[in-house]
Amino acid sequence: MRPIILIAAAGLAALSLAACSDKHATEIKEGAKAAGSDVKQAATAIANDPDVKEAGTALKESTKEAAGQMKDAAGQAVDKAQEAGAKAGQETREASRDVKKEVHKATE
Repeated sequence: MRPIILIAAAGLAALSLAACSDKHATEIKEGAKAAGSDVKQAATAIANDPDVKEAGTALKESTKEAAGQMKDAAGQAVDKAQEAGAKAGQETREASRDVKKEVHKATE
């Protein structure tokens, strides 16, 4: 008889723990849903905030302006490099002519 009482007591304890666990799990689940809902509402509020939209537009415009300035600067750098290359080529041709003249004079 004593083992039956012990088994019954252990069974009741297990059932009461299971009931608490289910209740606790339900509370956690409901809390998580509420927190998720709050986060969603906050994200929506931020996305619809006129100041945030204005800041996003300003950032977009600034990026476009910076890209345009970088493109212009790159074009100018290419132009300068081409000018320098042309000048170096001209100077090389002139130096080559001078060397040929000197060689020709030396062999006469």
